[in-house]
Amino acid sequence: MNLRQLEVFVAVVETGSFSRGAQATCLTQSTVSQHIASLEEEAGLRLLDRNGRGVLPTQAGKVYLRHARRVLAECGALQTALAEFNGLQHVNLTLGASNIPANYLIPGVLPQLADEYPGIRLSMQTGSSQTIVERLSADEFELALVGSRNHERALVFEPLADDLLVLVVSPQHPWSQIKTLELDALRQSPMILREQGSGTGKALNESLREAGFDPAQLQVAGQLGSNEAVRQTLLGGFGAAFLSEISVRQELLRGELISIRVENLHVQRQLWLATRSRRELSPAAQVIVALLKKHCANP
Repeated sequence: MNLRQLEVFVAVVETGSFSRGAQATCLTQSTVSQHIASLEEEAGLRLLDRNGRGVLPTQAGKVYLRHARRVLAECGALQTALAEFNGLQHVNLTLGASNIPANYLIPGVLPQLADEYPGIRLSMQTGSSQTIVERLSADEFELALVGSRNHERALVFEPLADDLLVLVVSPQHPWSQIKTLELDALRQSPMILREQGSGTGKALNESLREAGFDPAQLQVAGQLGSNEAVRQTLLGGFGAAFLSEISVRQELLRGELISIRVENLHVQRQLWLATRSRRELSPAAQVIVALLKKHCANP
């Protein structure tokens, strides 16, 4: 049984004759007869009765007809869905993103996405970089935006944007009047850190070690699960933290937060576009990647 045979069977029943069924399917009458014979042989039942008035389905043929129409309808729906998918109509795309890309990259591309590709509906799953990478490896989404990478061969990491981490305090903090802080002084203030597995925390620890400072010497007052939680804590006047410069840019301009340079310490990381290796991205995913790259190249 194949789809062409089902089309022939339905055409013969609906037209009431082999000759008209042949015309409807652009086949010869002998080919139509062969298709019907093949279906009846496979079913082990007579599907059509031939009489002077034409062709009528047997009781078995009526059952066959009902299901054949259903199969052909589903096939048509499949072809329509694939056409819409390829043409970026009615497409749902899920991606994963860690905190900084989720809050400060994705919002920048949504207006253009909605304007140029209204058929794409974007759904974003968020979490720490480690969690998002693990979920990408588990095939939960096609692509991810993260603040750190691993060396798993099943994934490909492409640099997307630079992200500078700066030491930030509120105007009420004792350090607020200091332009440059000695590295060892980081031990003297309560620090608010991101949770384990975050790209921000990983980049900070690596840079501190490279500068000769043990991260274990920090006076950790809390580890919070989002950049926004850390930012709000600082705005409330408590503690110091290393945050992505793009996430506090407006607060720094308004004077609500103050950045301090730390001697011999430069914390800069990459934001990465992660995909699964040897897997072709869908047309919708390719659109998102192109928009993100354009946005990051012209922030």
